[in-house]
Amino acid sequence: SWTLAIERSDEAGIELAKSLLFSQAGRRPVTLIGYSMAARTIYSCLKELARYQEKWEEMRETKTNSTTIPNKDNNNKRRTQNNNNKKNELENMREPASILEDVILMGMPNHLSLRSWYLARQLVAGRLINCYSKKDLILTLMFRFKRLAGGLRPVVGTCAIDVPGVENYDISDLISGHAQYCTEVGTILQRIRHGQPIRTTTEVVVVS
Repeated sequence: SWTLAIERSDEAGIELAKSLLFSQAGRRPVTLIGYSMAARTIYSCLKELARYQEKWEEMRETKTNSTTIPNKDNNNKRRTQNNNNKKNELENMREPASILEDVILMGMPNHLSLRSWYLARQLVAGRLINCYSKKDLILTLMFRFKRLAGGLRPVVGTCAIDVPGVENYDISDLISGHAQYCTEVGTILQRIRHGQPIRTTTEVVVVS
């Protein structure tokens, strides 16, 4: 059941990304918050958005080149036709990097991949937050046992992420078991000051 839940979470994340990309419901920024498998769903969504961001950038580059370089042979015409097909696929899509405002992940059951976190950081315009507990035995023991393919890599929900721009909050004093996330979400959001003005540490100098 654990493996099935992980697979379903990954699939749901892909569908969430497509919904955000091709939705006609509006263009306002989106904030995503989730714990446990919902956090993994959001993480899967971020990876899918990163994949589409690459396509988006390729489309923009191709469009720029097509306006500056004239077609001289059949090969160029074929390339242009292929690029137009890709453009038609993406023409109604929002730019992936313009969708997400804040992302908050709590107790995420996934092995650490720094490359994926670097890509995720580029997609999130505001705060990208990882909340973890070193006392979460479900993640430290059971997840590693069930997902041996991850080897000895740490589990995200039990450690800090050493990536610039990622905020890490150790909530071990609040979470001693994985099931406690459902009752402590409100407290965690208050601690990380979600929805509140960000305090600056820069010293303000007043010139009289």
